[in-house]
Amino acid sequence: MSNCTNFSLRSILWEIRVIILFYVIGDWLSTAYALPNGQEGNILLSPLISTSGIYGLLLLKLLFVALLVFNLYILNNCKHEIAPYLKEGLKSSVATLGIVLTINNILVGLYNWSFLGSMVAALSV
Repeated sequence: MSNCTNFSLRSILWEIRVIILFYVIGDWLSTAYALPNGQEGNILLSPLISTSGIYGLLLLKLLFVALLVFNLYILNNCKHEIAPYLKEGLKSSVATLGIVLTINNILVGLYNWSFLGSMVAALSV
C-alpha cells in the first residue's frame, strides 16, 4: 500500500464517532421519541417518514454516513493545502448539526416545544 492511502475505514469511523453518536443514533432515537408529540419539521424528510417510517430515516442517515466516509477518504488522500480544513469543517458542522437536532427533538418530546420551529416561525414573520 502506498503512503497516500494509509487511512483505513476503521480510522475514518473512529474520526466520525461523534457524528455517528449524535447525527445518526441521537437524532434517530430522539426523532422516534418526539414524533408522537409532533410531526417531522423537515419538509424533505416528512414524506419519507410517512411512507417508510422511522427506519427509512435510519437508512437515509446510514447512506449519508457512507457518503461522508467516502468524502473523508478522499480528503485524507488529498495533497491540497486546504484539505485538512475542509475535513475538519465537514466533521464539525455535521457533528454540531447532530447535537442541535438531538437537543431539539428531546425538547419536542418532553415539552412539545421546538426551538428550531420557533426560529423558523420568527424568521418567517
